[in-house]
Amino acid sequence: MVRIIPRAQPAVHLNDEAAFARVVSAAFAQRRKTLRNSLKTLLTGQQILALGIAPDARAEQLSLDQFALLSNALHAR
Repeated sequence: MVRIIPRAQPAVHLNDEAAFARVVSAAFAQRRKTLRNSLKTLLTGQQILALGIAPDARAEQLSLDQFALLSNALHAR
């Protein structure tokens, strides 16, 4: 049996939940693709690098905080 207890505060700050969903969905849409390739319609490799995230990283290597950074950058665009 598993009991799920919601957090009082979200784990990360998101400017737009829809942008977060788009980034996560695009990042995991194609297996073994780098962020540069999977997010190319949303963010450029330079924009990803400017956030301190390696554009050649794969989605499974990112933390929740890094996904939040990407989605907040997309929302700011």
